[in-house]
Amino acid sequence: MKQQRPILHSLLSFLALDRPSYQEEIATQFIKLLYSNLYRSLFAIVFIASFLVSVLWPVINHTQLMLWYIMMLLVILARFIDTRTFHLHPERHDHQVWYQHLYLGVASTALLWGFTPLLFFLKDQIVYNMFISIVIVGMSAGAVTSLAGDRRLSHIYLYVLLIPSALALIQQEGFIYTALFSFTLLFMFFVSSALREAHATLLNVFEIQQLYHNAQVQLIESEKRHRLMFEQAPTGTFYYDKDLTVLDCNTALSQIMHADRDQLIGLNLHQLPDPRPLSAMAANIAAGNSALYEGPYHSKLAGLDLWVRIQMAPLIDSNGTHIGGLAVLEDKSSEHAALQEAEFLSMHDPLTDLPNRKLLKDRMEQLIKEELREKSYSAVLFLDLDRFKHVNDAFGHKVGDQLLIEVGIRLKDMLRASDTLSRLGGDEFVVLLPMLADDQQQAFYHAHQVALKIHNIIHEPFQIEGQVLDIACSIGVVVIGEIDMDTDEILRRADIAMYQAKNEGRDRTHFYDAHMDEQAKANIHMLQHLRHAIEYNELSLHFQPIMHIDTNTVHAAEALLRWYRPNKGFIPPNEFIPIAEESGLINEIGRWVIQQACMQMNLWRNNEQCKLQYITINISPKQLLDQQFSSFLLQSINEYHLDASAIKLEITETALIENFDKTKELIEQLNEQGIDCIIDDFGTGYSSLSYLKRLPFTTLKIDRSFIRDILTDPEDEILIRAIISIAQQFNYRIIAEGVEEEAQRKKLTEINNTIFYQGFLVCKPCSASYFEAFITAHNSKAAIE
Repeated sequence: MKQQRPILHSLLSFLALDRPSYQEEIATQFIKLLYSNLYRSLFAIVFIASFLVSVLWPVINHTQLMLWYIMMLLVILARFIDTRTFHLHPERHDHQVWYQHLYLGVASTALLWGFTPLLFFLKDQIVYNMFISIVIVGMSAGAVTSLAGDRRLSHIYLYVLLIPSALALIQQEGFIYTALFSFTLLFMFFVSSALREAHATLLNVFEIQQLYHNAQVQLIESEKRHRLMFEQAPTGTFYYDKDLTVLDCNTALSQIMHADRDQLIGLNLHQLPDPRPLSAMAANIAAGNSALYEGPYHSKLAGLDLWVRIQMAPLIDSNGTHIGGLAVLEDKSSEHAALQEAEFLSMHDPLTDLPNRKLLKDRMEQLIKEELREKSYSAVLFLDLDRFKHVNDAFGHKVGDQLLIEVGIRLKDMLRASDTLSRLGGDEFVVLLPMLADDQQQAFYHAHQVALKIHNIIHEPFQIEGQVLDIACSIGVVVIGEIDMDTDEILRRADIAMYQAKNEGRDRTHFYDAHMDEQAKANIHMLQHLRHAIEYNELSLHFQPIMHIDTNTVHAAEALLRWYRPNKGFIPPNEFIPIAEESGLINEIGRWVIQQACMQMNLWRNNEQCKLQYITINISPKQLLDQQFSSFLLQSINEYHLDASAIKLEITETALIENFDKTKELIEQLNEQGIDCIIDDFGTGYSSLSYLKRLPFTTLKIDRSFIRDILTDPEDEILIRAIISIAQQFNYRIIAEGVEEEAQRKKLTEINNTIFYQGFLVCKPCSASYFEAFITAHNSKAAIE
């Protein structure tokens, strides 16, 4: 039995049906509060009951309905008389007796309402049944305001109303009844939570009021101590009467407001020049309730703009009369400023103060919602500065950061107030152009015009730290409107379009199209296979002979990378090399090429038929940035006991332009070790003669585009003669690429019979075994001739 009581008590406490014990004064306060709300509640119950009867009259047995209605009226009448008695003669009973009266009234009313669904639910009358359920739910919601003063009474009312209703609903068939049953249980849970919180709040208020009342009783004895505490309180504190006239204040308030106490005491709060705090709290103060204001305040006395937190609590005398209030004022200006700064930093780029990705996406999400309503088109421009890394490398990050700031200023000045300019990081900016046009083609046109303006202002030289910087940018554009896309997808597409602009030569604008996605997916798929190409022995080296143009003897060979995919055949290098470069896989593949070339050169060195002067290897610009490149190359040459001159590197003009300083340093290091470098595809890039002067190259390759039309275009012949003449002035060896006809070889021989050539005329690139067979056959043919 002793064990059952704690269990029962715990269950009642869990259901909020136990009767809490209060101090006498607080219990009396709760009784007053409960009776103070009853008049309106009783009139509301009568009105709702009458309305319910009128609605159900056509479908419910009149006798049964009227019996229920009369019982309800009798209960309400009894409760009305009891309430009237309490207001006229509250001293007639103590609070426990009045509580019993309330208990009986609430329970009776709840029982009548609670059994309404069981009495009046009609089969196949879902509308009436739903109406009854809604009425019951509405009546239970009223417990939050009218009965929150007593946790037990309010929950008895709640359970007695809703549990029968829930039972009635679950007995019905149909999804809507199941949904209403679930809703009723959820509603009961949420109302219960609200009742608990409301009761806890009221209890807290009453306890505070009681504490203040007790303090008043002891006011005479504790006046000195109280005054001392009041004066030394770290927050601004003041008292006011019912008319909101300040009666007293402490030193902290004077310091916060920068005003003397004489200026503050006697001040009526209604006359404050800044009415915002009082306006926010007016209703609570008028009702004698606690109030809180946190926000801006301007003090006219000292001309201060503050961010304050003001808490006001009513002062109640021993008779329960509201005589004024106590207010605590805290200066939160510093904390508010710090919070604002933190919020700004969370939404903005710290370098340029432009919106960051988070704020950009927030605005894009709002814009997408507006577009769906307005049916208009907007655009996103994804902007990346071309070769910005060179600025950082050449002039330092300080100059680079200042350049980003200046770019942001220029872009912001040219945009509309409604546009958003964001910096995502690095040298990437995004421009959001909302509501460009109602027509898609017009939106494309306007977006392109903005992109042209951006190119123009970026082309204007920047003067930073005494440096004049000429830069350009690549822009990807996505027009948004009809297609439902989230922000991540929009930015992804704009990013893809921007990279397409870079791939097409930089300093241009490219609009997104679906083909880019297909290509990107294909590239990802190819990259996944390329990562395993070495492991699965799918990579190989093919070789093309480099011939002396006069003697037509094999002088050297160029090693060319080939990738054979099962069921796909050979993949052209121009398809997979860019992917390898972009992913960084080119470094691993490049090391494999170096190893294979060195190994093959070692094998041919011991073959009398295949003795070559050297093998050339094509080097990607990305490999030049690999700090381990030169050491790995030298290590591989030594590993296969080769002379340094046995391996030569072919470097394109593009690689020279992109990383001139690092490339120059690397070439000089390799040259000191005896490894020669060749300018590849000369004539297709910048063809700057300064390369020939400033870089220690030994060989120059004339691009095949000049050889192709040498027999029909006199200008090509003139260019080739000029290139050979200039190269010889610097003691460069010359290799002509793309010789496919004997007439081309003879023409080149006439121009200069000391150069070398390669091309399909001699042999297409082939495997090492075919290359050996070619040399053997070629040497045999030469011996016969």
